[in-house]
Amino acid sequence: MWIVYASIALFVIALVMLGASLMNTIKTTRPIVNEMNHTVEDIQGRMDKISSEVTQLQETQGEIQKDIEYKKSSVTSTIQEVKRTPQVLKEFVKSMKK
Repeated sequence: MWIVYASIALFVIALVMLGASLMNTIKTTRPIVNEMNHTVEDIQGRMDKISSEVTQLQETQGEIQKDIEYKKSSVTSTIQEVKRTPQVLKEFVKSMKK
């Protein structure tokens, strides 16, 4: 009968050691997990900042493209008018001769 009591005592000791080992493991890993969580939060913050900067960059790019198109059309119309100048001058000279 003493083998049963020894087995039960050994089982209880094993459970106590398991519990102690689990507590030790939890105490050891808690700072690591907290550090990982902090790192993940930091990375998430940086990703959010990058996303907002990308959005702002896209908006600025759109504004620049619109501005370039406006200036391109202005320059194009000015060049067309300059090309027409000799013809207008010829017509002006003809009208002055009459």
